[in-house]
Amino acid sequence: MLVARVNQFFYSPTHTTQKIVTSIGAGIGIDPMNLIENNFTYPEYADTIINVEPKDLVIIGAPVYAGRIAITAIERLKTMKFAGNLAVLVAVYGNRHYDDALIDLREVAISLGLHPLAAAAFVGEHSYSTRDFPIAKGRPDAEDKKLAISFGEKIAKKLRALKSAKDLPTLELPGTFPLPERPVLGPAHAETMPNKCIKCGDCQTACPTGAIFYKNAYKTTPELCNLCCACVKACKRRARVIVSEHIPQIRENLSQTCADRKQPEIFI
Repeated sequence: MLVARVNQFFYSPTHTTQKIVTSIGAGIGIDPMNLIENNFTYPEYADTIINVEPKDLVIIGAPVYAGRIAITAIERLKTMKFAGNLAVLVAVYGNRHYDDALIDLREVAISLGLHPLAAAAFVGEHSYSTRDFPIAKGRPDAEDKKLAISFGEKIAKKLRALKSAKDLPTLELPGTFPLPERPVLGPAHAETMPNKCIKCGDCQTACPTGAIFYKNAYKTTPELCNLCCACVKACKRRARVIVSEHIPQIRENLSQTCADRKQPEIFI
């Protein structure tokens, strides 16, 4: 099958998913003018989405939070219209495991009328990673991007051999199906340490849910915070911290138990 464009969709608060999705897109080998980027990370995403055409190949990428696709990403995907396109599904996780995330994304894609052609789980720096407790620090790195490009090349080969989307069997993926209930985490959110804050506003700009507001200081609406930690990583003064009874211990444990390098897994 021929595709006119590669339409890349990504929810990427800390930019790791974006790097993987665009590397996969580059590997498909289409004219760069026909590589479209749709970043639905920020609240104003609806104003920037480029319409999908029937002959587009769609790539959808999102991070994994507690073994499932970030709920904000799913909610935003469900507001978009597709055209029965072939789709590549990408989950980016923090070197622990992606659990049911790919099945989660597959079911959303099918509900939107998409036809999953391939899927992959790649590793990105964990949102809880810090200088003192690194978890997949610096990933995706050059090796990850090279593997993402290679995955794109495999997708291109699959497309050349495919006559019709109707020829595709259901994409079998690891995980639990039917999907279990989402895990419920204890109360936690990111907040500002006033004694370190210089009021630059970088945290507010980085927030994908509009949780951060300014009223004499930068503050957080806890129920809007999804713990993506984009604000924590954006703050050059280390003034943004996670307020939680359990996450500091989780972070320390993950830095020890997830130290071994995990490699991407692809399904095509």
